[in-house]
Amino acid sequence: MRRTLIVRRVPRRTALIASAAFALVLASGFLGYELVGSGSQQSESQSGGGRKILYWYDPMVPAEHYPGPGKSSMGMALVPKYADESTTGGVTVSPAVMQALGVRLAAVETRDIAPIVHAVAQVQFDDRLIREVQTLTPGFVESLSVRAEGEPVGAGRVIAQVYSPDLLTAEAEYKAILTSGGVASRELRSAARNRLKLLGAPESLIRRLEHGGAPQRTYAVVANASGVVTKIGVRPGGQVALGDSIVTIQGLSRVLVVAQVPEASLSNVHVGQPARITFPAYPGEQRAGTVDYIYPSLDAQSRTARVRITVANPDRKLKNGMFANVALQGTGGMAIVVPSEAVIDTGRRQLVVVKRNGSFVPQEVRVGRDYDRYTEILAGLQPGEQVVASGQFLIDSEASLQGFISRLQTTQAPAPQPATGRGTVTAVDAANGLVTIQHEAIASLGFPAMTMTFKLAKPGMARGLRKGLRVKFAVETKPQGNSYIIDRIAPEGGQ
Repeated sequence: MRRTLIVRRVPRRTALIASAAFALVLASGFLGYELVGSGSQQSESQSGGGRKILYWYDPMVPAEHYPGPGKSSMGMALVPKYADESTTGGVTVSPAVMQALGVRLAAVETRDIAPIVHAVAQVQFDDRLIREVQTLTPGFVESLSVRAEGEPVGAGRVIAQVYSPDLLTAEAEYKAILTSGGVASRELRSAARNRLKLLGAPESLIRRLEHGGAPQRTYAVVANASGVVTKIGVRPGGQVALGDSIVTIQGLSRVLVVAQVPEASLSNVHVGQPARITFPAYPGEQRAGTVDYIYPSLDAQSRTARVRITVANPDRKLKNGMFANVALQGTGGMAIVVPSEAVIDTGRRQLVVVKRNGSFVPQEVRVGRDYDRYTEILAGLQPGEQVVASGQFLIDSEASLQGFISRLQTTQAPAPQPATGRGTVTAVDAANGLVTIQHEAIASLGFPAMTMTFKLAKPGMARGLRKGLRVKFAVETKPQGNSYIIDRIAPEGGQ
């Protein structure tokens, strides 16, 4: 969060008294700044040591500079400003005083300032891992090894024993063909074998028949994946038709973390974005994932969009319905940043206090985006410089006494120069202070040659004006209300 400096206008004498009070506090040594001597006698003795004096000033009115010793406009004795007091015109603070005051420096650095989107989320099963355990031939379930939903199963586990009259008949036919010797053709044996496979007979059962085994009344149905049973389609003794599911298995090797991202943050979220995920159930544990899908609809009540993140779950610790916190790291590019607390916002401009050549000086900056605890600097600083991150208001106050920040804040842009034109008076309304002029083009205002009525800045300016008089005039560049104001007007060729 940036620090905001509120500047209020106060009467000049009140401000001077406040500055004097603060100067006394500084002089008492509470802040420990290396200030210049407070008396003319001390200054005169120092000047005798060969130190160069830049100017003389009153510490209570630092903006006033004098060429020599004497009294200021406040009637106070002037003190000298030496060239060697600050090589940059800033404030010098000793390391011991910096430590005592808690002045903390921070480096201007380059960082990735992409925004981080925080959202709450919930763990869900990954439907892409659902597997159905089915039979390819009608029959009856004689036994079932799974009795309750939520029971874990492993790949290859026998789920059920199924009796199928059609499959038993096909086994008997194939067995008969195998035992008939050379009577049956090779094509007939191949067709009978393929029929068994189409009816869902496992390869182990077919090989058993080929090695002399007898047809089996039931055959085993095995799980084709690991996971937990989420649905049981038939109970022992029940009948199953072609394509019926005996059980449904939900895989757990990975899960979905579905985050609720606020609508206002959607522009900072995209597919492929890395995510950091934490779980209240496991404090201190963090998982990594990637955004792989952004759902197309928005929740009308909460104004949030669902964002899906696939997360590996090898230890099976992540449970369906578990809450999570998601941080989506953006990729906004590298930028020059400073700690946000280092930026002083005066309302009209932003400043930082920079340490240069051993002194602290104010530096106006142009700021950009805020990122976490940092603020982007678009202009005014370079990487590697040091800025004051805490205690800058104390340094600011001293710099204001010496006239640096105060001059920066009171500097105003030069007033715009009036536009000039020439023309012929066509009408004069002295009572209302108006004059109508058929003037030439005024390029600075973008006016073509035309006849226009102007308001005179003072009614007395109408004296001497008459219809047909050629005049030159100066008009303000911005209108007041619906009228442009003439500041000066005189006959062409006159003063």
